[in-house]
Amino acid sequence: MMSRIVIGLFLLVITLGVRAEEGFVEARKTVDRLNASLIEVMKDAKKLGYQGRYKTLDPVVRESFEFEAVSVLALGTHWKNLDKDQKTAFMEKLTQLSVATYAAQFNGYAGESFRYDSSQDLKNQRVLLRYFLTAPHEKPIKFEYQVHEFNGRWQIINIIVDGISDVALRKAQYTSLIDREGFDRLLEKLSRKISDYASNNTAPG
Repeated sequence: MMSRIVIGLFLLVITLGVRAEEGFVEARKTVDRLNASLIEVMKDAKKLGYQGRYKTLDPVVRESFEFEAVSVLALGTHWKNLDKDQKTAFMEKLTQLSVATYAAQFNGYAGESFRYDSSQDLKNQRVLLRYFLTAPHEKPIKFEYQVHEFNGRWQIINIIVDGISDVALRKAQYTSLIDREGFDRLLEKLSRKISDYASNNTAPG
């Protein structure tokens, strides 16, 4: 009897381990595609210019992230107080801002590359993938991607860069602004930030 229990537990561990490994593999495909696109855009940054980088990254970012989940995390309790149109408007604005931020910041190439480091199972269809952005003569920057499975698709819900959580920063800023000035004011500020990225990056590269 005891031997059957031990064998059963052993098989369960093996099964769970295989499922976790499969999750890591699928989640890595999402992150690897995003990282590869960022490096390619950096290599062609001057040729593409800001608008070209934005256009190239837009479909990749939209596919890589689950922006509804990001929005819920970023707005906290404010999310449930929004109507359907407000939620849709915020998700789209957040998506545009994310693409604009990548297009503005990944604007040149100096031998950078993303190096995969390790994975961690966070349970509930969620994993953490660790990478380092490396460049010659520069200190590596740690990127930790929290990736969640949504209906069979693994998508990013948060990025932690050198210990700083993107979602945590957004939540602190966005919820504070809503409390002080309201939701419409938040949308206005996000729109202005997107416009600033475009106007400050009009020259190629």
